[in-house]
Amino acid sequence: MLRFTSRNVESSVMNPRARYPQSRVLAAFTLLGLSSLFALAKTSTAQSPATGPGWYLTGYAFKDGTLEKESVLAGSSARMKDRVSFTGDRGNLEISQHRTDIKTGKLLAGVKYRVTWSEPPALLKPQEKAAFDYEVKTLSSLVWKIPQQTMHINQGTSGVYFVTPDGTRYLTKDLRATLTTEKVIEKGTPGVKRVLQMNFGNGFAASYSYEWRDGEASPPPVASEAATMGGWVLTGYAFKDGTLEKESVLAGSSARMKDRVSFTGDRGNLEISQHRTDIKTGKLLAGVKYRVTWSEPPALLKPQEKAAFDYEVKTLSSLVWKIPQQTMHIDQGASGVYFVAPNGTKYLTKDLRATLTTEKVIERGTPGAKRVLQMNFGNGFAASYSYEWR
Repeated sequence: MLRFTSRNVESSVMNPRARYPQSRVLAAFTLLGLSSLFALAKTSTAQSPATGPGWYLTGYAFKDGTLEKESVLAGSSARMKDRVSFTGDRGNLEISQHRTDIKTGKLLAGVKYRVTWSEPPALLKPQEKAAFDYEVKTLSSLVWKIPQQTMHINQGTSGVYFVTPDGTRYLTKDLRATLTTEKVIEKGTPGVKRVLQMNFGNGFAASYSYEWRDGEASPPPVASEAATMGGWVLTGYAFKDGTLEKESVLAGSSARMKDRVSFTGDRGNLEISQHRTDIKTGKLLAGVKYRVTWSEPPALLKPQEKAAFDYEVKTLSSLVWKIPQQTMHIDQGASGVYFVAPNGTKYLTKDLRATLTTEKVIERGTPGAKRVLQMNFGNGFAASYSYEWR
């Protein structure tokens, strides 16, 4: 089931609308609400096989809205801390938004809610409507309510929304329903892309990428190869967004600074900027801007062979700060296996253009076992490629 949440923040002095997204991703996801998922799964409609012309699902990405910041309560000297966090994983998230008084630790406002959803169809068929199951449930609330949530696909000028049975497109209350597109899915042309976007509020979102194909997609060559000799088959991709903006006081002074981290680009080619400016003068105190580019890792990791991909990091501008450390590894063994430069370097801290290769050969797995190839680009940005043994 697909579940989306959107956030409708109250217009009060506690309103944290002017938020600063900060990439503070939890190190490990905890699996929550299994009973809810099982109950929802019973109501899910089986999806038809992905054959014939239509929009084929090609990828998934998650946007993390985690943040923590401090500010002064308007009209007073009281300092507050805002914290947004989550637990869970794809299809089942618990999102918390809290504001506390720093001096007393008292909770001033907050809301905690769960969103669960079924996977959208693997094939969106033309001239038919698309649907998925979704649920949002308030777990606790003080002053604030669950934020507005929306689900849509970028078809036409303004997109097409997934709506409830009564036609609601902006979700602001607890809900459990099947969300269906307002219009039928239009026909495309080979290679054209579409994105189904789920906005859960508080900066959290999930996106499912689709591509138009005129007929049944031919199985990747690696799939048949894996079936005969065994290997780790690529099954998914996710991007971790490190965007943030926050203010703080310069140590030993009353000067206030603004830190901003941002990026442009897309899968395989990113430009990342990290800047610190003096708020009063606008002067740049420190900063670095760099580009990372990489080739797609192998669609099949073969056992007893090393894996490799091309990678480049290049400094575009720098003041005081240098490019942050970057690492690439796969979760094999107790401490993982790193991809290293030709000279054996695993922690990348300088401009580099090279083929990165695993230190060790890829080990065999067992049917259904999972592996993740993690690329860490610094400043909270990362990409992960999921594999499964077949």
